[in-house]
Amino acid sequence: MGSIFSSFKSQVKKFSEDRYYQKKGLEHLAVAEKAIFSILKTLPRHRLSTQTERLIESYAKEKLGSIKQAPYLKAYAVFQGEFKEGWIPDNYFERYVLPRTNGFHRTISDLRQLAKRILRSDEMPDLGYFVRGSWTTVEGIPMAKNQIKDYFFSSATEVIVKLNGSMRGVGFFRLNAEEFSKLREHELTDFVVQLPIRQHAWFSRFTMESVATLRITTVKPYGKPAKKMAAFMRFGRDGVDRITATSRLVVGVTAEGYLVKYSIDSNWELLTEHPDSGILWESNQIPDFDRMVKRCEELHDQEGTMEILAWDLILDEENKIQIMEWNTGYPGIVHSEMTTGPNFLETDWSDLWKNQKRIRHE
Repeated sequence: MGSIFSSFKSQVKKFSEDRYYQKKGLEHLAVAEKAIFSILKTLPRHRLSTQTERLIESYAKEKLGSIKQAPYLKAYAVFQGEFKEGWIPDNYFERYVLPRTNGFHRTISDLRQLAKRILRSDEMPDLGYFVRGSWTTVEGIPMAKNQIKDYFFSSATEVIVKLNGSMRGVGFFRLNAEEFSKLREHELTDFVVQLPIRQHAWFSRFTMESVATLRITTVKPYGKPAKKMAAFMRFGRDGVDRITATSRLVVGVTAEGYLVKYSIDSNWELLTEHPDSGILWESNQIPDFDRMVKRCEELHDQEGTMEILAWDLILDEENKIQIMEWNTGYPGIVHSEMTTGPNFLETDWSDLWKNQKRIRHE
């Protein structure tokens, strides 16, 4: 009886997973097709030939297990003007890579009150936390409600509040002391209070109204040191005080820290320059890029529970590294794969679909 029940549970789980990924697959397809359409408006000569499309479809089936992996491969090829073996499609990354590499630890970065404690990093601008109805300092010392305003504003005229699980500018608040006094914290999820970051002048040249973000992706294979494998920049727009899903401009970053020629906006439109400052992306080298890479690798080695991590960081006006957050749940690779990939040739990720297929047959 036990084996029958176990088999039934396994079938139900597989059915649920298949339904979930079927729905997600349609969403991924729409994104890939939109990307291709938008990129071709700027790069019409990058339109794929029938022969190249067939090659990509064949590669997707043979190397990645399904023709469903082809649309992202085509989008990457349209951006770069050629097809390259070894790319990881975003839908493949979600279905086969993340469950294996980060497993049940994936949601840990949503709990912002744990990041500084886990990483033991002085580069995180955390001031304190509101967790399950209580206030604490970064050291975990409880604070009474009548203490918190003086505590947070003793060294700043503004603070940043980020809700747990927030992303892309949603659940982000910039508050002065008066606005903070009106905060109805019990109506919010748990959150972190951080010092505002005053970014290095190199980044402010593009726009001063929001803090740019360098995304560095590190991978720590089993038994090996962590290594940076991909990077890109996110810049905001004038008139917006944070980088949001609709205002962001994503620019690929080469291994040497140079920006690539084109940025990608939320509609996958391409630009050769920042639309507000007019500064060209290409040939601009990020200051102290290697130092920031090294620090991310050190932190990943220090906390090596998960194989792939994404770090959002920047240099401040004093040339100090500021780590805004880490991402364990969905350390996205679609922009870095499209602009500078394939970036993950040293991994075994392209074979993971075979292992999943083998497990299901057993």
